[in-house]
Amino acid sequence: MRLHSVIVRELLHYRWNSVAGLAAVTLAVGAIAATAMLLGAYEADAAGALHAKEARLQEQLADMRGDVDQAMGQLGFNLTILPKGQEVADWYAQDESAPTMPEAAVLELWEAGIDLLRNPVGQLRRRVTWPEQKWPIMVLGRGVPEHPGVSARGTAGEPSSTPDEPAPLAARYLQPPQPGAVTLGYEIHNVLRLGEGEEIRLMDRTFRVDRRLEQEGNRDDITVTMALADVQELLGQPGLISEIVAQSAPAALENLETLREQVATVLPGAQVVQRVPDTLAAKLATVHAHRIEQERLEQERAAQAELNHDRRRLAGLVNVLVVASCGLWVGWLAWSNVSERRAEIGIWRACGLRARRLAVIFLGRWLALGAAGTAGGLAAAMLASATARGLGPLPPGLLAAALVVALVLSALAASLAALAATREDPATALRAG
Repeated sequence: MRLHSVIVRELLHYRWNSVAGLAAVTLAVGAIAATAMLLGAYEADAAGALHAKEARLQEQLADMRGDVDQAMGQLGFNLTILPKGQEVADWYAQDESAPTMPEAAVLELWEAGIDLLRNPVGQLRRRVTWPEQKWPIMVLGRGVPEHPGVSARGTAGEPSSTPDEPAPLAARYLQPPQPGAVTLGYEIHNVLRLGEGEEIRLMDRTFRVDRRLEQEGNRDDITVTMALADVQELLGQPGLISEIVAQSAPAALENLETLREQVATVLPGAQVVQRVPDTLAAKLATVHAHRIEQERLEQERAAQAELNHDRRRLAGLVNVLVVASCGLWVGWLAWSNVSERRAEIGIWRACGLRARRLAVIFLGRWLALGAAGTAGGLAAAMLASATARGLGPLPPGLLAAALVVALVLSALAASLAALAATREDPATALRAG
C-alpha cells in the first residue's frame, strides 16, 4: 500500500485524535493571525485618525497664516523705533517723542538688512499751534533716505489720483510730499475748504496742497504732512528725526524680542514699539493655539507609538502562551496515540515494517494535520477579516509565521510519536497487547 494511502487511513481511523490535533494547530495559527490583524487594524485606524487630524490642522494653520499675511499687508507701517532716552509710557501719553536721533539712523537700518523689518522711514513729528489759524495741529515731516535698496524694497502702493480717495498707507510713507508740498488731514482741509493745488500759509511759509486724506478718526485728521527737510527747517532741527516707522515682516509678530535685539545692534538704546490691531492679534492667538495643538499632536503620536509597542509585546506574550499550550496538547495527543497502539505497532514491526517507514507514517500524519491546521487557521482569519469590522487585512509576513508555527507543532508531535513507535520492541509490544 502506498504511503499516502496509509496516512489517509491513519487520519480517518483515528479521527478524534486527528480532529483534536487539527483543532490545536488551527487554534495556534488562528491566534497569531487574529492578534496580528486586530493590532494592524487598530494601528491603521489610529494612524489614519492622527493623519487626518494633522491634515486638518495644517490646512487650518495655512489658512490662518494666509489671513495673517493678508492682514499684515493691510496693516501698513506698524513699527515705531524711538530714540534712546525716550520713555515708551511718555510717548504713549504725549503722542510724540521729545528726544531725537540723527536722520542717518534710517540709512543705517536700510543698510543693516534686518529680515524682520521692512522699509524704515524717518519722521519728525511735533504738536504745534498753527500761527495763521490759531489751531493746535500736528506737523509731520517724513523722508525716505537716498539708498539703492530703497526703491527695490519699498513701494507697496501708488498714490491716489482721486482727490477724496484715501491714499494707500505704503504710498504715504514711502512717497512723502515733495519739498514745498503738503498732505492735509481731513479736519484741516474740510474746515478750510481747501482743494488740491491750492496754497496755504504755515509758520510764515507758503505750501501747495498736494493731497487730501479721507477721514480716519485718528491723529492723521489734524496732521499736516510735509517733506522731512521742510519740517526740520520749520522747527529748527536740521538733520534730526523724532522716530523711525517701518513695516514688520509676518514673522516679526511672533519674534518681537529678536527684532528688538537686531535693531539694538544697529541703534544702541533705541526702543521698538509694535502696534497690532485686535483683529490681527486674534488671528495670531489662533495661530499660536494651532501650534500648541500641533505639539500636542506630536506628543499623541509618540504616546501612540509607545502604546502600540506595548500592545505588540503583550500580544506576543499571549501568542507564546497559546502556542505553548497547543504544542503541549499536540504532543500529548501524539504520545497517547502511540501508547494506545502498542499492540498494533508490535504487529507491524513483527510483520517486517521497518522503523524508518513507521516513523515516516507518523511524521506524515502529523505534518498533514499541521498543513491542514495552517490552512484552516488562515482561512478563518481571512474570513473574519472580510466579514467582521475592526479587523485589518492579513499581513503577508503572517503566512510565513503561521507556517513556521504549524511545522514546529507538527514536527514536535511527529517526532514524539515516531520516537516512541520506532523504539518499541515488537515482542514487548505484542506481550503488552
